[in-house]
Amino acid sequence: MTYRDTMPPGQAYGGGHQPQHPQFHPQQHAYGQHQAQQHQQRPQLPQPQGQPHPRLPPVSQTTYPPYANGYQNGNQQQYQHNQYVHPAYPQQQHPQSQPQLQPQQLLLPHPQPPAQQHHQHQPQPPVQPTAQYYPASSAPQPQPYVNYSNGTYTQPSPSQPPQPPIPTPSAAPVQFVNPSYLQQSPATPRPTSHVPPALQPPVRTMSPQISQLPPIARPPQRTPFAEDSPKLNERPPPSRAAPSLKIPKDQSRPSVGAGVAKSPATPSSSAHTETLPLLISVAEDCFEKANTASQRVAKSMSEAEVADHHKLVATGLGCLDVALKSNKLWPRLEARLCLRYASVLIDETTNIMEAETTLTRGIAVCDKNRFLDLKYCSQFLLMKTLFQRNPKAAFKLIEGHISDCGTYKHVHWIYAFRFLKASFHLQAGSPAEHGAIDNLRKIAGVANQRKDFSIFAMAMLLEGFAHMTTMKDDWANRVQLCVAQVSKIQLESSIQIPQIDILLRLLDLACSLHQKSHQVAAQKLTVLQRQLEELKNSPDWPLQNGEVLLSINRMSNTAPTVSNDTRAVVRQGEGNADYLVLSTLGKQEAWAIAWVFNGIVAHYRATTPGRSATLWNEGLRVLDDTKVSTAPQPLPEALRQHDWARELTCYTHILIGLQAATVTDWARVKQSLDAIHEQPHTSPLPGSSVDILTLYLEGCQQQGMANMDEALAIWKNPRFELDPTGAYKNGSRLETELCILAALNRVYIMQEPNHRDSAETAELIDLLRPICEDDPDLEIRTAWNLVLASSTFEPELSLNQAKRHIQGGLSGAQQLNNTQYLSMALNIMRCKLFENVVGEQALKSAKAGATQARKSGNLLWMSVAEGMLGQSFEIEGRVGEAGRARGEGVRLANEAYEKTQLR
Repeated sequence: MTYRDTMPPGQAYGGGHQPQHPQFHPQQHAYGQHQAQQHQQRPQLPQPQGQPHPRLPPVSQTTYPPYANGYQNGNQQQYQHNQYVHPAYPQQQHPQSQPQLQPQQLLLPHPQPPAQQHHQHQPQPPVQPTAQYYPASSAPQPQPYVNYSNGTYTQPSPSQPPQPPIPTPSAAPVQFVNPSYLQQSPATPRPTSHVPPALQPPVRTMSPQISQLPPIARPPQRTPFAEDSPKLNERPPPSRAAPSLKIPKDQSRPSVGAGVAKSPATPSSSAHTETLPLLISVAEDCFEKANTASQRVAKSMSEAEVADHHKLVATGLGCLDVALKSNKLWPRLEARLCLRYASVLIDETTNIMEAETTLTRGIAVCDKNRFLDLKYCSQFLLMKTLFQRNPKAAFKLIEGHISDCGTYKHVHWIYAFRFLKASFHLQAGSPAEHGAIDNLRKIAGVANQRKDFSIFAMAMLLEGFAHMTTMKDDWANRVQLCVAQVSKIQLESSIQIPQIDILLRLLDLACSLHQKSHQVAAQKLTVLQRQLEELKNSPDWPLQNGEVLLSINRMSNTAPTVSNDTRAVVRQGEGNADYLVLSTLGKQEAWAIAWVFNGIVAHYRATTPGRSATLWNEGLRVLDDTKVSTAPQPLPEALRQHDWARELTCYTHILIGLQAATVTDWARVKQSLDAIHEQPHTSPLPGSSVDILTLYLEGCQQQGMANMDEALAIWKNPRFELDPTGAYKNGSRLETELCILAALNRVYIMQEPNHRDSAETAELIDLLRPICEDDPDLEIRTAWNLVLASSTFEPELSLNQAKRHIQGGLSGAQQLNNTQYLSMALNIMRCKLFENVVGEQALKSAKAGATQARKSGNLLWMSVAEGMLGQSFEIEGRVGEAGRARGEGVRLANEAYEKTQLR
């Protein structure tokens, strides 16, 4: 075994065999372990007996001045402390020495001596050790050094620790050069005049800048010598042949540039992959895919599609949760991820507590780093979350946020929190309507002062809709005042927004319909339809977008509170304006509502009987249009839109059924009820009256088909129980009116001999009298008068009382321009006042009743009116006309009966 196999990396090769030093432990570093393994695998070579060891040729100091002495300029004391430089501290330099390069091992071949010279083993005189630099992976113990000036070796001094021996040179001697040589003459290559051409390194110039040096590499792997080396042939034959090591012909000795390589004992580590951006991208991709398909899932609600949607959302939430727990987020990204994570939790799940915890964490990060935009957006979302759990706490906390925004003059968020608070009041029910109106007026006041006209217009429109919901005594005047305030600033360019114009027309039309001003409503409907036609293909109002952008003038000298992260609430704009984002009607919904209003207006026109049903069917076609695509949105939001469309569809079917009931078309009534029941059952929207309206339509069907027992059971349903005080049931005026109509139908049914109950009838009349006589709706008062005028009571009503009720019903029908009411009023007057009366007045009353009955289209009332007209003709002695009138009445009665026989 040669000492070359046990030498640490970086040690110079020399001549002579020395015993291995006992203090050398190759397993102390990685490369030493590799050498130790080679030591165990290679066969041990015997020591030569009696053969003189060839001596190194003498090298004159004048020939190789840089290498004659291991120290620069021959100064040993100057470099004694530089035996090892750790690569982690390249800046550590001696104050008197020149700047050192980063420690880098350079393996340079020594000029090969002439082949004909041989040297015998002889004692080597000691020389002083030279300073050497080693890589950071291994720092060998001090070793004997060779002095090429006289070809002798230097043993360690007694004061130094014993050194491992120097192995026998097997080929050309190799010297490890101090890198400081490169600093002495960086542009001058090392002289290689005595080096054979095959072993001469390429000329290389080093830049004086240390920062441009390559990173420190590990010590190179020792390259075995070829078998045909001339020096190996001159060595004495060993007693035991060593295994031959061959390398490819194109492999040469390491040059200056290849002097440093990676240690084979240390595996190269793979490049680190940052997973945080990958997690966020995967989460956003999952959310985008789920939101894109949400509209289709909301319509079908199949188990497979819902499961796929939940899987996508759960995957995205899991990725965001891992990212939030990674502790590798910079503050703004952490705040954004908290906001995004909480928003998805609120929209897609019911885990409200975790959403609040995440938002609280994000708000704390925003407070610490002064991210005002993300802070306000997180607080806005936190208020929506808190309102679901504790409305009182939400109202209290949101008022504090509004106060803070007013203190710092952050007007954008004053508007946002005010509108949010107004929506909370409207969702809370009728007791909070006053708070909603007061809040909207404050918004309008601030907007009018700052000339934010679009904000002012939206606040006034919402106040008008709130007044219609309350239906106070002066609600109509208040609504018209709001409409006038918006119309006054209609010429301002900032409020020329399609959604605001359509909402203004809808509010004005709905007010006229509530006031029973059908002629005025017809004119307003024409204006609405014309404007919708103009906006049909307008790019300012996308078909799939239900958002409205309200411009806000920016304030100078205030901290920026709007960014791209707040675009869901407040959006950055161009120039000197930003935008407040509100959700409103889309183009498809606006067209559907316009068709419904058109049908209601047409229902009151005597010249277009049955046209209203055609218009309502057109509205259903618009709602069922599957070609309209919506923007990506969460599944709960898509379900809310689908529920709204379903509710409007049910309202339309109810209107079609009620209109069919007025003309005794019970088959169409049944079709409408079946269409309502076929709608997918979902949770009703707040304030929805679809269920009670459907129950009322079923009662009308049973009563019109002469199923009195079933109809009476429906009218006695607890849903139609009337409050004696006349207060709105469940805060809804519509439900209260339906309860009144159900009680009046019970009075009519109890006029039939088989269901007569005088005590219950008197009790109902006493309950309804104070409610109906003071009701603000003229239609309710008219119906009340017609029922009392046509019913029989015990005791009977006096003639004056009957005349008063008939007069009230007739005048109300004329004011309402209601053909049904007018037909009933004239025929009741003929029955009560002109029965068996001979005269022109009685005949005129009978003819007027028959004429209005034919206009109404109700077969039963037409049959009754023709019968009374025939009786009047018979009293007058006009037998032929009387027979024709009676025959027409019988025919209409049979036709009405045939329509009740449903199959």
